[in-house]
Amino acid sequence: MKMKRIMGIVLIAVGALSLAASLAGLFEIWAVRQPATDAALAGVNLFADTLDTTSDALTVTAGSLQSASDTVVAVERTALTAAQTMSATRTTLGSFSILVGRDLPSAFDSSRSALKSAQSSAVVVDNVLAAVSRVPLLNIQYNPAVPLNVTLGDVARSLDNLPSTFSTIDRNLNSTADSLDQVVTSLNALPKTTQQAQRNIADAQQVVARYQGEVDGLQKLSKSIRASLPAVLTAITVGLTFVVFWLGMIQLQVLLKGLELLRGDHK
Repeated sequence: MKMKRIMGIVLIAVGALSLAASLAGLFEIWAVRQPATDAALAGVNLFADTLDTTSDALTVTAGSLQSASDTVVAVERTALTAAQTMSATRTTLGSFSILVGRDLPSAFDSSRSALKSAQSSAVVVDNVLAAVSRVPLLNIQYNPAVPLNVTLGDVARSLDNLPSTFSTIDRNLNSTADSLDQVVTSLNALPKTTQQAQRNIADAQQVVARYQGEVDGLQKLSKSIRASLPAVLTAITVGLTFVVFWLGMIQLQVLLKGLELLRGDHK
């Protein structure tokens, strides 16, 4: 009988402590539900803002590439047209000297500056997408053979040779009209350089378009997560409440068993 009494006291103590712990845990679960929801939403919002910034950077980069492409096409057309004109007459030598000596280099300086700015933005894009690709569950793979900022650097370097070509043409124009045939030859060779630049620009545009698709997908995912997160956390809270409730029922049974043993000891 004494053993039953001891066992009853032990079971009552264990049951009471466990039941109290369950009630405290239940209270804590519901107490942290809203702060946890707010913190999770803040994280998702920060992620969404980062994606918006990345999308804006990609838009700027795409615009810079298109500007560079338009400039290259315009230069190629201008050079070929000028070559045809110079083959027919030498009266355009003065005006064309101004074109290749001042106007076209100025246009290319602007394009190269735009590309350098785009390359700086591309470094941010590469870093953001590389960081996002390491986030579990997003299933985003980002491991390009050539990063976007390197591609843009190649585009900028492909334009570096053009100013020196223009300088050579300008010197030939100013030296003598007898070198007209040489100038025409240089102009006709210019598309070889511009076509390579166009290919580099086209490659970079494809990379930017692919990145924009990745970012668009992540933006849709973040919106979906943001919309469903409160409901998911509430469901988790309810599920934990259900588990704690049944644990409490088990602990209550232990407590009742202890009371039963004590009552039996008194009989």
